[in-house]
Amino acid sequence: MAIQTDTPKFARLSAAAGVVVWLLLLLTTTSDSRETEVIHQVVFFGMLVVVPLALSLVPAAEQLNSSFYRLVVLVQPVAALPAIASFYFETGPLAASLASVWLILSGLIALFGLMRFKSRGLYPLEESVIDAGLVYLTVAGVWLVVYRLGIQPFDYGETIILLTVVHFHFAGFAAPIIAGMSGRVLATRKHPQAVFRFAVFAIVASMPLVAAGITFSPWLGLIGTVLLSAGLVMLAVLTVGWVIPAIAPLSSRVLLFIGALCSCSAMVLACLYAYSLPMKLLIINIPTMALTHGILNAFGFVACSLLAWTLITPLTADTSGANKTDL
Repeated sequence: MAIQTDTPKFARLSAAAGVVVWLLLLLTTTSDSRETEVIHQVVFFGMLVVVPLALSLVPAAEQLNSSFYRLVVLVQPVAALPAIASFYFETGPLAASLASVWLILSGLIALFGLMRFKSRGLYPLEESVIDAGLVYLTVAGVWLVVYRLGIQPFDYGETIILLTVVHFHFAGFAAPIIAGMSGRVLATRKHPQAVFRFAVFAIVASMPLVAAGITFSPWLGLIGTVLLSAGLVMLAVLTVGWVIPAIAPLSSRVLLFIGALCSCSAMVLACLYAYSLPMKLLIINIPTMALTHGILNAFGFVACSLLAWTLITPLTADTSGANKTDL
């Protein structure tokens, strides 16, 4: 296989192999807690499947032969294995050292996003939101190292730190890339442009607000969660109303519809949880959030949407490439 011309294909093969590895990991145990074990497996799925699948979608036509892009794609499966292995060691310097390989990869991916942005500028927005997702993955890498080191800055509990790792793999990294893929299709047809601009703004701007909510005030977290929810709901509306009718494969249409539905359902739960923190009401607890919101978001929204875009990319690559000549 010529990696120079087939880098996205290699990324998809990496994701397929990642599914096999992930299924094998389901037979192992990394934690004494059932809830924590589930969250660990979601993190593994993000590393092994979501990241390479998303990377296969990112580059514009002229970036397919980029040496830096090839480096990122080739390093991803190599970096995932020691990072996952870190979960099978006691927290401390050794586990953190193994996890730091993933931090290095996330830094390389962020650098690729910054390079894309610098070469093009803010517009088109569908490309900039993809770049934001690439950059946000670094936050997941940082908190992964913190989690495996076993420290708890700002008096965070280890579960909150672990959920931050999950959040920035899926909502921080994958959701903006999914929004960008929808934007590439929307750019070829008439659609409510203000709605897409709001969705992009909300998805990107909500991430630091959610992080600030964890660190400083639950009210900031509530604002960030509501903003993210509004952005994803608007994206779901655009997906169902304008994107799905514009694509051909029935399988992709079904997957995108499932993803849109799961996204809206997951964000209702997220808003309930975020509201409960400043109000000091037990509406939904963290274990329940992990088993409901987490599963809906990771497997319903992100996995289904990325798979849908992977299936239709061969049909839309020429069109999207032709419209992105300024990248």
